[in-house]
Amino acid sequence: METTPLYVLSRPDGTFKFYVTPDYAKEQGVNPDKLVCVEVPSSIYATGSVDDLSTFIAQELEKQASS
Repeated sequence: METTPLYVLSRPDGTFKFYVTPDYAKEQGVNPDKLVCVEVPSSIYATGSVDDLSTFIAQELEKQASS
């Protein structure tokens, strides 16, 4: 399965923001050390809705937190 990496900044309130590259996040004032890389299936990235993408990322962050 092909994937596309997205770089996610988790916020204290449980929300998150994602970036295409760490460099872009840094341009936006985000410390790249605080980003978590989430490998998103290319099918979701290319054709999924924003809700699909957000749901996938939230599930992956939960998995990473529990492991």
